[in-house]
Amino acid sequence: MSMREAFDIFFENNNKSWRRTWGTLPRVPRCDKYRQSSLIVAENDKFDELEWLPKLQEKRIDFNSLEEDLEFRIHPQIKDFLSTYWFMPLEGKTDKIDNLVLHELLPQSQYELLKITKCYFNKKEYHYRNDGNYFLIGDFCCIDGNDSYMVHINNDTGEVFAVQNFDKISIKIANSIEELLGEMKGVWDM
Repeated sequence: MSMREAFDIFFENNNKSWRRTWGTLPRVPRCDKYRQSSLIVAENDKFDELEWLPKLQEKRIDFNSLEEDLEFRIHPQIKDFLSTYWFMPLEGKTDKIDNLVLHELLPQSQYELLKITKCYFNKKEYHYRNDGNYFLIGDFCCIDGNDSYMVHINNDTGEVFAVQNFDKISIKIANSIEELLGEMKGVWDM
């Protein structure tokens, strides 16, 4: 499955979940950062939130300069994830995960995207392992009632892990980003 197909599956599931539960599109808090985004399609006064839809990116991001700076190649999956859609935070769950939130990817310049991408690689304060390069894709993941996990991608293998840095726990939650997105249900689904 391609990254776009995986995103499309998730967006369809997520939109259905929101419509079924709230009668709206997915919503985010009303704040300047989100309000000015081209992803916003409606302001929902009832909930004081903003409704949004993803937007397909029009051109691929060139990661060559970032790879030179990092001194390693970025896994193709991570590049695809960052080059397919613009979106607000992605919240959902799977059969193994009670809830998880992946970072938003708001429309921006290539320079800004590369700067943010560099920031999310190898954050030692967020990942205890040093057996390779890891990309932080999400700040929140709840497994078996424990919500102290973050979501990382192993840059060598493309595998997705829930990582609890303090207790040095790493749980593989998907073989790929595509698999994770394809398995994610909307946050309001049982």
